[in-house]
Amino acid sequence: MRKLTGFWNKFIIVISIALIIFQLYTAAFGTFIDIIQRSVHLFFVIPLLFLQLPATKKQSGSDKIPWYDLLITALGMAGCVFVFIYSQPLMINAMRWMGPLGGKLDILLSVVMVLLCLEASRRSVGWIFPIMALILFFYAFQGELFPGMWAHKNMSFDSVFWQIFHTTNGIWGSMLSLSAGMLAMFSIFGEILGNTGGASTFIKAGKKVTSNTVGGSGKVALLSSGLFGMISGSVMSNVLATGTFTIPMMKEDGYSEEWAGAISAVGATGGQIMPPIMGSGAFIMAQFLSVSYMVIAKSAIVPALLYYFGSFAAVHYVSKKFGVLGHKEKISFTVSEGLIIAVPLVVFIAILVMGYTVTKSALWATLASFAISTFFYIFDHRDNKKKAVRLTGDLCYRTALSSANTIVKIAGLLVGAQIIITLISYTGFGVKLSSLIVSLGQGNLLICLLLSMFVCILLGMGMPTTAAYVLASAILVPALNTLGLPPLVSNMFVFFFACMSAITPPVCAGVFMSSSIAQSDWWKTGWLSVALALPAFIVPYTFAYNDALMLNGAPFDLFTGVVTAIAGAFFIGIGVAGYLKKPIGIPMQLLFIISGVLLIVPVLFVSLIGLVIAIVAWVISGGLQKTQRIADADKSA
Repeated sequence: MRKLTGFWNKFIIVISIALIIFQLYTAAFGTFIDIIQRSVHLFFVIPLLFLQLPATKKQSGSDKIPWYDLLITALGMAGCVFVFIYSQPLMINAMRWMGPLGGKLDILLSVVMVLLCLEASRRSVGWIFPIMALILFFYAFQGELFPGMWAHKNMSFDSVFWQIFHTTNGIWGSMLSLSAGMLAMFSIFGEILGNTGGASTFIKAGKKVTSNTVGGSGKVALLSSGLFGMISGSVMSNVLATGTFTIPMMKEDGYSEEWAGAISAVGATGGQIMPPIMGSGAFIMAQFLSVSYMVIAKSAIVPALLYYFGSFAAVHYVSKKFGVLGHKEKISFTVSEGLIIAVPLVVFIAILVMGYTVTKSALWATLASFAISTFFYIFDHRDNKKKAVRLTGDLCYRTALSSANTIVKIAGLLVGAQIIITLISYTGFGVKLSSLIVSLGQGNLLICLLLSMFVCILLGMGMPTTAAYVLASAILVPALNTLGLPPLVSNMFVFFFACMSAITPPVCAGVFMSSSIAQSDWWKTGWLSVALALPAFIVPYTFAYNDALMLNGAPFDLFTGVVTAIAGAFFIGIGVAGYLKKPIGIPMQLLFIISGVLLIVPVLFVSLIGLVIAIVAWVISGGLQKTQRIADADKSA
């Protein structure tokens, strides 16, 4: 980020506040017609992105804006104004050039806006979208060069750019719709919670619940990261906000650098899949499927609990192995600390349950957060009303600026993703790739699921989980639907592995961040993270064969499926830790993990086999003996 001063700093502040006012107004009173809502939103986003995010890292921290970023900003804003002015003609007939100079300005702006959107995505998430766009544009214009099933008639410049610039299937499509509506309002809600003490309150909550237990600091890290992850929307920002405090605490208590980094990364990633407030990808999924967000949350609750239960079990037993005990400390909450976080969350969930949209729920929760914060400012400073007013104004100011920055990052990646999705759809590439996956798997569901998992993690390398899910769903969901999976199951499968890409080597953004704080070997930290989160790599496969863990089916199937899965996550945790009452060898670790995997499978016969194996492993490993504490165990294991 640049550190702007003077006029440009004031300009950014004004545009940021204007963007937030626009989002609050449309959330409260209704959005404009699609192309106007989205063009106005992007009009505010473009200067905030290109004037603050430099083209190269070398320019970070500078207070200078190069001429080309000013030119890009001016052209981008002009493109949005053009679409705003010609919105009515575009809705009537998008397949023609229009405007001044016989349509030449329209042609110029269409090219500029495509390049600008791809550059915005590059500055936000890296080169993945521009590179994919370059390949797909070549494929669109030179389809006759490709062999066999991949061949198609060469597309004209006009048809491709009309589709991208003139219609709501292109730049102004569903991805920008999410950025200009639901995700913008949710970002404002998350930021106001963060600015009223979210991270510190969640760390306190984690300490209150777990600090006095075995492995207290590790469990605090898992719980606080999971809680904060529900509102942060980003694995990396979650690790930074909570890991800065919890990782040094874990290292001081006796965890190795690798374990401290892994625990933090796993806790942060889980916040994306944990209801009641999941990551942005879950809201996008609800939009894709045209279902209530509560349907998504219900389907994710058991898998998310298994994720954290398995992680807690592993942390518990590895803490025993390291001799890490809890701290006997009293954690006290003030009434204001508890209510400032609890009231908005309760309001958000209550309004969702009442059947309102995520946007409306986030709006009311934001207003509730503002109201309760203002009340306590006035109450705490009743003898100094000017200070209460100043604190309230400061909260609004900080929330506007931080929310605008969050919205800009989301919009930057989504406009790039939209161009990729448009080209994949318009050229038929997605259908052909789906057919290839099905043919490679020879119609075998398990093989196709494995291929989809690897593709999903590959696409998610180094990308935010939201972008990973959007991109992977465009490519993989059609293939899984072709195999007969319900759309909800296909999307949940892809969503889970998009989230897990944040902790899966070789490119694992969440691990990179936690490892840098812990000063650990990132490669070891990454694989420890995968081991800790192992249930999350197994559960999505069960969706395809029996969706009991998504809380669908007969009551008996749900009960047995959930109970055996909880037992499975527990035994996997023991296997990952390599400790029961005493250290256990690799053969017993594998036996516990295998038994846990079988128990997670929601088929009673398979689960019973897993239970028998677990009992055998428990007895052989000395589970019936008295506990031995190994305080000086090898902490690098």
